[in-house]
Amino acid sequence: MPFAELSGLVAALCWTLSSLMAPKLILRFGTMRFNTFRIVIASSLLLLICGVTQRFDSSLWQYADFIMLSGLVGIFLGDTMLFTSVHRLGPRRAGVLFAMNAPMSILLGWLFLNEHLSGWQLFACSLVLTGVIIAILFGKRENAHAWEQTKGHLGVGILMALGGALGQASGTLLSKPALLSGADPIAVSALRVTTGAIALILAYGLYYRHRQPNTALPLQQLNIRDYLGITTLATMGMVIGMSVLVWGVGNANVGIVTTLSAIVPVLILPGLWMTTGQRPAVGAWIGAILVVLGAALIILM
Repeated sequence: MPFAELSGLVAALCWTLSSLMAPKLILRFGTMRFNTFRIVIASSLLLLICGVTQRFDSSLWQYADFIMLSGLVGIFLGDTMLFTSVHRLGPRRAGVLFAMNAPMSILLGWLFLNEHLSGWQLFACSLVLTGVIIAILFGKRENAHAWEQTKGHLGVGILMALGGALGQASGTLLSKPALLSGADPIAVSALRVTTGAIALILAYGLYYRHRQPNTALPLQQLNIRDYLGITTLATMGMVIGMSVLVWGVGNANVGIVTTLSAIVPVLILPGLWMTTGQRPAVGAWIGAILVVLGAALIILM
């Protein structure tokens, strides 16, 4: 298997750590303000990296419209819906549902890029999907930790997570033509994230700034630890994780890379156990094992 396809695993590790850090920060910042600050910080870091290393070139600007649309769909819409679901459902269930971006990517790649997957690869992806379903239906313990409790309507949380997955899959697909033409992956990420950041700033300034949830703290009450936390999360999840994924998508099969990036539900279980002190339910482990088996089959092919 090409090394590029393993980029999905690296992205999954970055996103797992980000998901474990997110709930407390979302509670303090509020979902929209949290996502706006996070994406603006990531955009600034990526632009700085690209400016210092001179990564912007003509191949990037030839596909600027696709990349910017990718940023609107994948970052502005997809990421906002994902972290809304993290707040509503907790990191484990949101991560499990977000793993649906794998079959979504396969379907989109088949429809629009004429990508072909073997029967074994489709079987492996079906194992991932089955694991996701089991982890959602049977993965919650009685007297669960606060991160496993539903805030608001369950259906809204599920739809937000699935919308985030579709946004991620669509955004990744839209960025592939630029990558295939030789555009620098970090420059592509910088343009995607900056487009998302501009859209978030406009949405926050025009609408959400005056509609913060009751639990969100005023800006003057947020401390240096909060800002360091959101900077670390932005660097880990967007600057490193997303750039690695975009590079993998440009050098390997979209469906395989995104399927491997969908093992976040597996990685997050021991992380939650260590963080909350509560052992995940049997259903969560069974679902995780199926996801691991599916990912392993993809790697060994």
